[in-house]
Amino acid sequence: MSASPPIVVTGAAGFIGRRTVTRLAQAGCRVWALDRVPWPGEPLAGVEHGCVDLATDAPRVAEGTLVHLAWNMARADAAGQTQALADFQRLLSAGSWRGVVGLGSAEEYGDLAGRLHEDQAPGPLLSAYGQAKFAAGQALAAWARAANRKAVWLRPFVVYGPGQGGSMAIPFALRCARERIPGDFSAGHQLRDFVHVDDVVAGIVAATLGLPALKTSWTVCNLGRGEPVRLRDVLERIAELTQATELFRFGVRPMRSNEPPEQVADVATAAAVLGWRAQISWQQGIAELCKATMELRG
Repeated sequence: MSASPPIVVTGAAGFIGRRTVTRLAQAGCRVWALDRVPWPGEPLAGVEHGCVDLATDAPRVAEGTLVHLAWNMARADAAGQTQALADFQRLLSAGSWRGVVGLGSAEEYGDLAGRLHEDQAPGPLLSAYGQAKFAAGQALAAWARAANRKAVWLRPFVVYGPGQGGSMAIPFALRCARERIPGDFSAGHQLRDFVHVDDVVAGIVAATLGLPALKTSWTVCNLGRGEPVRLRDVLERIAELTQATELFRFGVRPMRSNEPPEQVADVATAAAVLGWRAQISWQQGIAELCKATMELRG
């Protein structure tokens, strides 16, 4: 009996990638976990781990289902975003993929405001990251039509959760609370759709395992709670739970000139096509993060 086709996950050692690999392995899938850096921890049963730089190296396996999570997270780095797009396009053309799941971003909507649906064209003001992600989604759509294969493009909104690095508002606030250093923020009146990383991973897994049953070759799904939440409410809750109220200073940083007042996911497509809905409220997710932060402080 031949082995089942593998699921190849790029960006496997990242914030979203390592959880995706773990969940797929727990579901009994045969997984190839690829990243530029080594896997963080003990190897997982049923998972082949490999170090690959997609800009220079061809992966050892280019068949089965591709779950493409690798990307350059320097959002303003135009050259880096162009390279990430080229890496993805080369990976699509180099493999004999049965199907592909790709991770886009709510930044593909640019400065559009309100409840955002997958059929909407991008707003005129896209970041370099948003432009590259939108182009990648279009490249995947073209691949699916030409190859007569199925593909899903997922657009998560504001993702947060344990182990997240970078300078986005929630991990920055948690670092300030943990290290007891002042944190400067905007007024925080913008409404956003906060979705826990575990819910995003559940969406990726649902799309990956559900590819064969999809009725169309190309599907785009937002991943969010569909709930507008004021950023300041989230940050003030973090401050309260970590006893850092005196450290957080609001209104110090200016709002971006093109900052949309509200961006919320229309999640009807993900529910209908993937059977997916976010399960973790922002209150629960933030409370768990703050508890872990306080435990690290000792």
